Amino acid sequence: MPKLAAAVLTITCISLAGCSNTVGTFIDAMKVALNPGEGVTLTNEQLARRTKDALYVTVGDLPRAQLALDKTEHGQDKWRSADKAFLVMEQGRIVKTAGFSNDLLFVTNTAKDPLKQPMSKIQQGQQWQSYTDWLQKQETGYKVTYEIVETSTEKIQLLEQQFDTKKVTEHVSFASGETATNLFWFDLTSGVLLKSRQQISPFWPEVELVHISNAARLAGIAKAGVSQ
Repeated sequence: MPKLAAAVLTITCISLAGCSNTVGTFIDAMKVALNPGEGVTLTNEQLARRTKDALYVTVGDLPRAQLALDKTEHGQDKWRSADKAFLVMEQGRIVKTAGFSNDLLFVTNTAKDPLKQPMSKIQQGQQWQSYTDWLQKQETGYKVTYEIVETSTEKIQLLEQQFDTKKVTEHVSFASGETATNLFWFDLTSGVLLKSRQQISPFWPEVELVHISNAARLAGIAKAGVSQ
């Protein structure tokens, strides 16, 4: 199993079943195996030389990993880790995974996702509903409801630079009755997504995504690639 995927599985097991000393020792070892220390950080020079976009991914409390843009097709961006786990996104939202113990297979109704609008049209009160399919136990039709509850402006720092952003706060309700909050930060001038925090199900840890190549282009550090 890919290391990134195994790490997600470990955190999921802990969230569902509690933590024994054995499991605690295992996740400590997994943190070292995935990324030692503070995780991946690309230098400006590395970002400038890249021919494929880079994405920082932090799963739960694990160190930050790096994924590379594998391809874009049918409105979806496919991001791959070094150990061949995948995240697939539409306009920055995770809609599919591959290589994990319990993969997200499908999300319905994504055409209604407010994030697919121009940034200026994303507003408080917009809602949409989807049904998700999961690999484990062949679970299908898992209902998820989303509502944008706030938009605001906020400065965030990436690559030692300040970016003025539109912060979108989204309330998520799952079929189980559990809730979560998703956050998205869009560059206020270009509308490009720079960062997000997403909870795709109650049985996955929160995932933080930093579109570091987008930030590098906006900062004038990198020119190659296509903004995501």
